[in-house]
Amino acid sequence: MSFPFFTCGGWFYWIDRYACSGWRIQESMWTHRCRLLDPFNIKRGSGSFDDCRDMLSDFLRAWEADKQKNKAVVLIHGLFQRPSSFYKMAQTLQRNYEPIIFSYPTLRFGLMKSAAALNVMLENRPDLRQIDFVVCGMGGLILRQACALNPQWVSKIGRSVFIAVPNQGYSWAKKWKDKWLYRRILGEAGKNILPETAQALPSVNGEFGIILGGKDDAKGIWPFFKEDNDGLLRVEEARCAGAKEEYMALNKSHFFLHKNDKLIEMTQSFLTTGRFGRGIRIRKEQSYTNIWDN
Repeated sequence: MSFPFFTCGGWFYWIDRYACSGWRIQESMWTHRCRLLDPFNIKRGSGSFDDCRDMLSDFLRAWEADKQKNKAVVLIHGLFQRPSSFYKMAQTLQRNYEPIIFSYPTLRFGLMKSAAALNVMLENRPDLRQIDFVVCGMGGLILRQACALNPQWVSKIGRSVFIAVPNQGYSWAKKWKDKWLYRRILGEAGKNILPETAQALPSVNGEFGIILGGKDDAKGIWPFFKEDNDGLLRVEEARCAGAKEEYMALNKSHFFLHKNDKLIEMTQSFLTTGRFGRGIRIRKEQSYTNIWDN
């Protein structure tokens, strides 16, 4: 028998296997036992995956959950970001989509394992007709790796928004990768963000836009980088060939870009129209535009 109790929603040891109407079935990376979480991250049951699916069906009927949409937007967090930090973004996007916040063992899984887990979760939702993405930091690399595995769901991909994603890898990671403290803190994730790893990944399927932070100068928020940056990621390291639009948010730091109201509005606009802003015409050769002056 399982008693309801509050959880942190899974961050270090749990993998999302299924998501529907805000409910999630997660699998422990250690015991492979599953648990069922409601939209408030309260554990409602545990057991095998099939047991949790049966319990979920009962709860959805009892709670009279809203009818599922056939379009979903998957939000994937980056290093040192909690899935719950995307609730504000998810609440805005739920007007047109079913939001799915994907959780994975951030520091304990390599890119391949995280991408495989994402593919499994999305393959468990054959009812979806369109899947869009909002990815931050390393979450963007996971999406690119997942697409490289050519899963069945990839034909349903629509548009994606990359927020401060190290598409070229972190140059500082290459410098520190052999240090004991780096390996101790970042674990498997430390290998994921190296330039040689990120640059070897193919681009994501479908249309995608990039939003990054900086100061539009040669110093950036962290002047020791000696290039424009958002405090953690250099501007040039966020670029990716094939992006439909690119925007720079001035004086906005890396870990808080996805919480900004203006950025959330722009994200919703791109997913809906393929443009970050209404009435803004961007020349193809123009790499970055200061959105805060519009």
